[in-house]
Amino acid sequence: MIYSKKLQSYIPVTVDKLRQAAIPYFGIRTEYLVKDGKIPVGKVNLKDTFWGVYVDYIENMNPQLYSGFGTVADQIEVEHCLKRGLDFFEITSEAALNSHALHYLRGKRFELEKDNEAVRKIIESTPVGQKFDTQKLGRIPMFMPWELIEKYLEIIKKCPLLK
Repeated sequence: MIYSKKLQSYIPVTVDKLRQAAIPYFGIRTEYLVKDGKIPVGKVNLKDTFWGVYVDYIENMNPQLYSGFGTVADQIEVEHCLKRGLDFFEITSEAALNSHALHYLRGKRFELEKDNEAVRKIIESTPVGQKFDTQKLGRIPMFMPWELIEKYLEIIKKCPLLK
């Protein structure tokens, strides 16, 4: 489900695997397309790792129409690992382009506690209604904590996205 700004409610989405390719020395890369009917909502690009998946990028293709795409992407990341037959896995990525606070608020965490603290301070000091400015932090490695993975495992039992 994703939030439709036009309808002001959550709506179901479908997910198609656009492509999957083995790249020499880089592993298997998979690109998913999330749709609202025929309207593209966003893309999720993943790279398989030995212990799970690395998120190359996620993109909300229509931010004027949809919000909450990061949550949909997080669920796809977890389901992708399950589809690979992994019972225990890690999901890693990098925050960049002013996305740090949004990832943090969804429950992702940065490898270094000083980075988590820096993002917390920015969130706390940003006036309500203004966008978080985390651009100065640059690219920071992050991960999905197991508690958040467990939350998505429960959601997937009821409403899986990948067929």
